Amino acid sequence: MGNYDLRPMEPIPWPEPFNEAGWTFQVKWDGVRMLALWSSQQVQLINRKGVSRTQQYPEIAQLVTAFPAGTVVDGELVVLAAGKPQFELILKREQRRQAAAIRRGMEEFPVTYAVFDMLYWQGKDIRPWPLEARQATLAENWPDGCSQLHLVENFPEGKALYKAVGQLGWEGIVCKRLQSAYRPGKKSTDWRKVKHWRQLDCAVGGYTLRNGLPSALLLGLYGEKGLVYVGRAASGLKAADWEALQGFLQAAEREQSPFISTVPAEGDRRICWVEPYLAAKIRFQEWSADGKLRAPVVLGFLPVTKADCSLPPGEVPPWLH
Repeated sequence: MGNYDLRPMEPIPWPEPFNEAGWTFQVKWDGVRMLALWSSQQVQLINRKGVSRTQQYPEIAQLVTAFPAGTVVDGELVVLAAGKPQFELILKREQRRQAAAIRRGMEEFPVTYAVFDMLYWQGKDIRPWPLEARQATLAENWPDGCSQLHLVENFPEGKALYKAVGQLGWEGIVCKRLQSAYRPGKKSTDWRKVKHWRQLDCAVGGYTLRNGLPSALLLGLYGEKGLVYVGRAASGLKAADWEALQGFLQAAEREQSPFISTVPAEGDRRICWVEPYLAAKIRFQEWSADGKLRAPVVLGFLPVTKADCSLPPGEVPPWLH
C-alpha cells in the first residue's frame, strides 16, 4: 500500500442534531466502514482495523477505471433492501470466506460503496485540505455510470435531516465541519454522529441455556463503574446463528458474572457467563422504566469496545452509572 496512511477519521457521538453555519450534514449509512485505494491493477479495500477486505468484495475491487491510480476515498459498504441499508445483510457478506460463497454473495447481497470523502488524489495527499475542498475534488471527478458507487449527499440543516432519516427508519446523521482536515486514526469533534437511539451495540456478557441449548444472550452497556445488565435477547437469531455462536460462547466462558448489576433468573434456565469480547447490534423499541431493552432484536455481531457499547454524552440515564 506504499506510503498511503489508510486509517479512518472517526466521528464522536453527539446527543442531538443541530443547525450551524460552517457545518454540513450527511445521512449516516449503516454498513461497514471501508477505505479504498486505487492502483492500475485493482482497488484495495481496507477496513477500519487496517485489514484488507479486497477479496471479500470483488464487485468493488474490479472498478479499476473509476478513479486514477493513487486515489484514496472513504465510505461505507452497504447492502440495500428497498433502497435502505440493511446492516444484517452486509454482515452476511462479511462472513463469507470461500471463493464460491463470495461469488454467491455477490448475487444474493450486492454491495454499494457510499463514498463521502477523498484522502488522496492521484497520489497527492489532500487530507490537510478543508473538507469542502476535498469533497469538491471528489464531486468534480466522480465517475459516470458506475452503479456500485454512490456519492453521499450534503444537506444544510442537521435538525431537518435528522427528523427525515428517523421517519425513514435510518440510523442517524453525521455532522461535519466544512473547514475540518482529515485526521487519520483519530476521533474529532469536527465530526459528530447523531443516532436515533433505537439501535445500539451491546456487549454480550452471558447466555442462558434451556434443555442444554443456548436460548438467549445477556446484554450490557458500559457505565462509569462497569458493565450494566440491560436485558436478554433471542429474537432475530436462527438455529444456524446459535450453531455459529456456540463455539465462541463456550471458549469465552468465565465463572463470575461480568455485570456489576444483578441478572434475574428466568425459570429453570441456566446462566453461563462469558468474557464480553463480542458485541451484538441490537434493534429495540424503547427503554423500560427499569432500564431494560424493550422488544430487542439481534441484527448481527461485531468485535466489542467499551466506546462502542455505551451511550453518548447527554443520553446516559441514571441507572447506567
